[in-house]
Amino acid sequence: MTRLILGTATLLAILAAVVVVRISSAHPADVHPAHAGSCQRIAGPFHTRGAAVLNAAGQRYIPYGINVVGLAHPVTAQRDLAGTVSNDQAVIQAAATLWCSNTVRLQIAEDSLAAPGGRINRTVLAAVRSEVKYARQLGLVVVLNAQSQNDPDADQESMPTHRTIAFWQSLTHYYGKDPSVVFDLYNEPGKAGSWAFWRNGGWRDGIHFYGMQQVASSIRRHGGRNLLWVEGLGKGTSLDQAWAYRLRGVDPLMYSEHRPNGPHTAKNWDRVFGYLAARNLAPVLEGEWANYARGGGAWWACWPDAPRAVPRWLNYLASRHMGLVVTGMAPGQLVQPAGMDNPTRIKPNWSCTTGLNQGAGNQIRNWFSRQNT
Repeated sequence: MTRLILGTATLLAILAAVVVVRISSAHPADVHPAHAGSCQRIAGPFHTRGAAVLNAAGQRYIPYGINVVGLAHPVTAQRDLAGTVSNDQAVIQAAATLWCSNTVRLQIAEDSLAAPGGRINRTVLAAVRSEVKYARQLGLVVVLNAQSQNDPDADQESMPTHRTIAFWQSLTHYYGKDPSVVFDLYNEPGKAGSWAFWRNGGWRDGIHFYGMQQVASSIRRHGGRNLLWVEGLGKGTSLDQAWAYRLRGVDPLMYSEHRPNGPHTAKNWDRVFGYLAARNLAPVLEGEWANYARGGGAWWACWPDAPRAVPRWLNYLASRHMGLVVTGMAPGQLVQPAGMDNPTRIKPNWSCTTGLNQGAGNQIRNWFSRQNT
């Protein structure tokens, strides 16, 4: 991949000229939480107590918000990067105002930010810093996530490598003491194979992979005080043995599950990840959910029983005091093509058929709105 070599100052000058897209008015049939002043905000520093994440004032932090994916994709030109930041800022603004989120999760391609030898691309770093600054100005908690799925060598990097360590060393330098920035250690670990390998790492196919314990410990050694999110086995789909193989000495820590497998029942969800909350063991959230639609190119993102299962799912998360981050602001998934203030709906003819342009966006936004009451 061609790497950017443009100066940080040049990029920042372009970013300063970016005009954030204005979002269309809300659909009159929707719950309208769109006035930013009425949306509840929370700020760190955070600590954990059992299954709760609390701030210094004793307020409970339950994340609810939107995944922002622009920087998860490799960029090859300054124009691409400036456009990416502009689009991401529009999503961040909509998340904060139109969807009343308290959190945005920024996915960042490891390959774009950190070279194999650890050299940091200063231009990409400037783009990251621009998006973080914008989100923080809106009062949001910002989650930074190491993403490798779109990297050219993703097959070799489905678990953390030395690049991941360099990635977090760089971001820890800038955000390690920011109480409202969260570090999501690694997006959807895929090659772990076992919980012991997930936690401790090791050698596989001639490559040394770091375990989640090592990544978290490196952040702490380099001064990072942030709340950490850690995802489980099976590309994040399971935390069923996360407590047995829990990370130690790196609190505050929160476990993050992505799209649980199995039947859409509270019993199964408790088995896969919810037991952490039910037994008051550790904080846990649904950190990237997309099983509410079929459109937007997400062929895998469909629950055939969504009309019944989605309300059951949202009620389950609320009953366990677990957060929810959804992906993403893609037409046909969370929103209609008309704009980010026009959420999708599940209609009577719901089925897992491409092109229906349906989804649970309206139910999700209403769920976010209830968190603010």
